[in-house]
Amino acid sequence: MQHEDAQAAPAALPETEDAARELLLGLTWPDGAKHCPRCRAKAPYQLAGGRLRCGGCRYTFHDFTGRWLNETGLSPLKWVGLAKAFAQELSTREAAAQVGISYNTAFKALTVLRLAIVAQGADAPQLLGPGAPLYPLLDAAHSEDKDFAPGTALPVYGLLSRSRHIFVDLLPELTAESVLHFNHNFHLRVARHGSILITDRYKTYDALILCGDENLPYHYLLRHPGQIFAESGGCPFWDFARPRLRQFKGLSWRRFPLYLKELALRHNLGGQALAPALLAALCTPVPKLAQ
Repeated sequence: MQHEDAQAAPAALPETEDAARELLLGLTWPDGAKHCPRCRAKAPYQLAGGRLRCGGCRYTFHDFTGRWLNETGLSPLKWVGLAKAFAQELSTREAAAQVGISYNTAFKALTVLRLAIVAQGADAPQLLGPGAPLYPLLDAAHSEDKDFAPGTALPVYGLLSRSRHIFVDLLPELTAESVLHFNHNFHLRVARHGSILITDRYKTYDALILCGDENLPYHYLLRHPGQIFAESGGCPFWDFARPRLRQFKGLSWRRFPLYLKELALRHNLGGQALAPALLAALCTPVPKLAQ
């Protein structure tokens, strides 16, 4: 999941507004050649106030237009501070206090940051496109779950280990109903942790995992003898993720993939610096999946 430009970011993050802007500009335009975010025409010309205009479609924009970090009103230095706080695994309230912003602003910005992480994955279209779990979060006006028919349509994800890395994949062919069906009719072992269900191995996956809601009939789960692979040391990622998932308050089915993808990135980077990878993701374009 790590963005390839993350390795180019310096280990020591900037501490001034000008230096932070220069860092983010370098991640946004790594070769220094700017283009129009609308029609992709190269070499826009400069206007007053730092704005740019495309010579082709005449679109007026600025350096970070269409990028994830432009989804909030945070300055470059505050984005750097928030990336540091996120890397330290501070809570939203702690991150807000450390950066000097309101709780609501921090909550929105951290959601944008997590969406930027998700957008780097191969399954981004399935997670962010129309009708997908995270699609409403791309538009604050539709951030509630009211457009979701609860129960059997809850999405399911697969955990797949390769060497020391974990891959978290949305499995659109499966639903919570599928997991209950496998549990009842094929003796697939399932463990429950609050609203989270995790299964034994399924095909090539170490586990299937999903976040339920109050409409999911948890009481229909059958207990089968034996241990679940992921909970018997077979999936180090689950040992890493399980205690952290407990810390997310009010965990919902819709926000669940945000946290799964975040934890996969943390796990895969190991002891490496996380903040540069986060800033690199924030500087990538917001995908135009809704069109």
